Amino acid sequence: MYIEEDPARLVALGRVYEGSTIVHNTLLLPDQVKVGVEEVTDADAPIPVPIDEVSLVGQAIHTFLAWPTHLIKSLS
Repeated sequence: MYIEEDPARLVALGRVYEGSTIVHNTLLLPDQVKVGVEEVTDADAPIPVPIDEVSLVGQAIHTFLAWPTHLIKSLS
């Protein structure tokens, strides 16, 4: 998972949940996917789609979030 910078910066590793349409009772936008954060590489980076409980990547470990699709890159 990346955040908007020039160039985009890797801030976390995790899993994309294809087919999910809701995260934290909020409908995903067409350009978002549900992700589960499994490993943080930059704890102080801001979450692109913050929620009340989580605004920094370091707070997101083992949490589901909405993430912009253009900021997701596959490792495989």
